[in-house]
Amino acid sequence: MEFVATCMPGLADLLSDELSSLGISVTETGRAHVSFTGGSADALKVCLWSRLSERVLLHLATLGVTPDIAPEKLAASQDWLSLVGNNAPVHVHMEHGAEVRGDNRISTKRFIQALPTQFAISREPKGSCCIRARLDLNEAHLWLDLAGEPLHRRGYRLAGGRAPLRETLAAAMLWAIGWGKPDRPPALLDPFCGSGTLVIEAALMAAGRAAGAQRQHYGFQHWRGCRRQLWLDAQQEAGDSAKRPVPTLSLKGFDADSKTLPLALQNAERAGVRNAIHFERRELGALRPRDFVANGIVVGNPPWGERLDEKQQAGWLHYSIGRILAVRAPGYQALLLGADVDVMDRSGMNLEQQWRLKNGPFNNFIRLYSPRKQTPPAVAQVADEGAFNVPEGAQPLLNRLRKNGKHLRRWLEREDIQCYRLYDRDLPEFNVAVDIYGDQVLVQEFKAPKTIDPEKAKARRDWAVTAVRAALGVHREQVHLRTREKQKGNQQYQKLDTQGHYRVVREGQAQLLINLQDYLDTGLFLDHRPTRLRIAEQASGKRFLNLFAYTGSATVHAAVGGAKRTVTVDSSKRYLDWTACNLAANGFSTDQHELARMDAMRWLDECKEQFDLVFCDPPTFSNNKSRSDFVVEEHHGDLIRKIMRCLEPGGVLYFSCNYRRFQMDESISKWFDVEDISRWSIPEDFRRNEKIHYCYAIRHVEDA
Repeated sequence: MEFVATCMPGLADLLSDELSSLGISVTETGRAHVSFTGGSADALKVCLWSRLSERVLLHLATLGVTPDIAPEKLAASQDWLSLVGNNAPVHVHMEHGAEVRGDNRISTKRFIQALPTQFAISREPKGSCCIRARLDLNEAHLWLDLAGEPLHRRGYRLAGGRAPLRETLAAAMLWAIGWGKPDRPPALLDPFCGSGTLVIEAALMAAGRAAGAQRQHYGFQHWRGCRRQLWLDAQQEAGDSAKRPVPTLSLKGFDADSKTLPLALQNAERAGVRNAIHFERRELGALRPRDFVANGIVVGNPPWGERLDEKQQAGWLHYSIGRILAVRAPGYQALLLGADVDVMDRSGMNLEQQWRLKNGPFNNFIRLYSPRKQTPPAVAQVADEGAFNVPEGAQPLLNRLRKNGKHLRRWLEREDIQCYRLYDRDLPEFNVAVDIYGDQVLVQEFKAPKTIDPEKAKARRDWAVTAVRAALGVHREQVHLRTREKQKGNQQYQKLDTQGHYRVVREGQAQLLINLQDYLDTGLFLDHRPTRLRIAEQASGKRFLNLFAYTGSATVHAAVGGAKRTVTVDSSKRYLDWTACNLAANGFSTDQHELARMDAMRWLDECKEQFDLVFCDPPTFSNNKSRSDFVVEEHHGDLIRKIMRCLEPGGVLYFSCNYRRFQMDESISKWFDVEDISRWSIPEDFRRNEKIHYCYAIRHVEDA
């Protein structure tokens, strides 16, 4: 007999390989099907043992007729009483080919009306004899569906997460890497396990259990062409395979969403592999080298991201996958499912193999990667000798840059710092700040007064760039020039263009995104480095709140430091999106790290939660359409009191302010323990300007 095993479009080659391994005689491989010949036992074997098949169809008829008469002709082509057994109801599924017009429901109704009247018609395939048909322009096709319900319904998964992975697709991913063979890797880890489908399928495949070992209902049970004893014996053999033990392997499933893990545990229990898999609520960024055993493979279905902002986050999440594997598991490979090659390319890993498929409405890609060795990032530092001679007008700045560089060199190496301030308006004639971000340099010119000749100002600007290049030995393209002037209101984060040029820099153990081209501010305030690093040290197991969060760099440090929950509050969607990308670049999601787009004062009024660690760095001035303007000098007392209502006993608020004439409200010191840590919080590269910010550690008095 001629049979067709269907699969997701693009997976037919993998299915063909699987059927051949089962001893099935494959005759044709299409894009979404594999044809094979054999007897009833062969068809039953595919139904019960194939992990990649969606359906197994017995070819009944192909008629050269047009759609207007096809339903009746197909119904008349078979002796239905000799085909349908056990007084079973009939379930009919008829579809129209791409070029056939009309309603397939009407065609289905006409087909049913032409069947013998004694047949009951069922709306559900379960417990029915299932008929499938397709009408093309000049042909009509008829099959008996021996699977009934789709074969991906194994019986163990009764509930899924937000985007459950189909069992047959999970199995195809595993088959693609040879997981069904004895020389499989010793370890498999899914950092986005959701309801556990991939690791459960891996355990079942490794044990050699039949895919349909737990299913009770199939379409072939109502087919007169298959003897009852044959399918009872076949089901008994498949059921007995469920007793096979899972080999000794390291199988781990992690996920950030605590709600899906109980589902994974329940699914694994029903599948009979609960004791073979370690499930845990843990985010990708929280994985450690000990979680990776010897050489193995990471498999996963990371979030795809359909909207633009989600795609950006998905891209940075893939970046973090590549970086984390390179650092913590360089001997592993990664098998990932995705929908956007641009997003997947952000992993930076070596692409070994790729399979393209159709998953519902989505074009998907299964990609096999190997980590790429990480090279230590270059950090621009002042050399002992200038890279080239500079004009006489630039020489004073070059000399000062060399002096500053020599002063900072040992500190930079000792503290392992990649981003720092090299120069901050030390010389009156060079009113610029020079910041280093890895191998990139930002020269911020503070706009000259109108009394200064524009030509003279331009000459000094050119000398400044020349001196910077000579001192650091960097190319012109590595130097970014920005002109700053006093900003008011919502101009403080003025946008310069729309290119979205993000770069990654490391601070402590955190990877942070900066932008040296689109905004006056880069996304990272360098003077707060010590406070952020302290937050990372103190965050383990704590609930962290970040107010007026900007791009969420303090939140990232808290997450990397092991905070069990963070909340980031800012009124700007753009900067919250930036925060989400910052989190993703470190392997963290917004499931446990909440982003709240709201005015901070209003958010505090509505807050019902308590926190152990808070960072608040309000602007000197901020206007808002929904409330009166915020002025830190006037309103910081009220702000701090609101925060302290949300601070747990034993917790600490780090309150920072860059208003140069700031004075703490006396009532705050009266009611709370206020420690001025401003001097400590100003790093070595900002010592020349010790009023760049004020910083306080504020606690409840009883905890002092």
